[in-house]
Amino acid sequence: MANAHDVAAAVLAEVGRVTAMKLEKLVYYCQGWHLARTGAPLFAEPIEAWREGPVVPLLYRQHRQQLYVSDWPLGDASRLTDAQLGCIRWVTREYGKFSAAELSTMTHNELPWRAARGALPESASSSEPLDTDLMRTYYARQMASTETAVALATANAAIEGEEFDEEWQERLRDVASGLVSAEDLIAEEIARLRG
Repeated sequence: MANAHDVAAAVLAEVGRVTAMKLEKLVYYCQGWHLARTGAPLFAEPIEAWREGPVVPLLYRQHRQQLYVSDWPLGDASRLTDAQLGCIRWVTREYGKFSAAELSTMTHNELPWRAARGALPESASSSEPLDTDLMRTYYARQMASTETAVALATANAAIEGEEFDEEWQERLRDVASGLVSAEDLIAEEIARLRG
């Protein structure tokens, strides 16, 4: 199996010079999406729920004190399979357009990082590892079909004591299929509630 150094080298081969923080977040997303797509980790090293978002301590020890990173001599992207490299290319294409701060904010809003931190405030230090099973489940749910996504959202709402009527389920289908953004749906609902 490849290691986190190999993944970092492959990410940098795709995106070039980036901040160390952005590299950490891209490596994290590579792990999450690889888990979702294959059920197997891309690398075995733990990812921890640090204040700034998910961090691979193994990588951090190599880039600390550096603001920017442009290559990763400790890694070898050729150790990765074509499928693994395909996943890394997809992640860097989809997530590489975001800044380090945007990626950090995104991870703060996602369940794997939040669950690992528990009740800790965002400003608190933590070395709690992220659960790879939770990462697998979380990102796999992002790939669900429209009907599966609506069923999962409806079931989750029911667990929290809310009911999604047929009209709401239809609106969720619109979001899941990309016809309307989640932000637009929320704005519509706020406007409706305000009358």
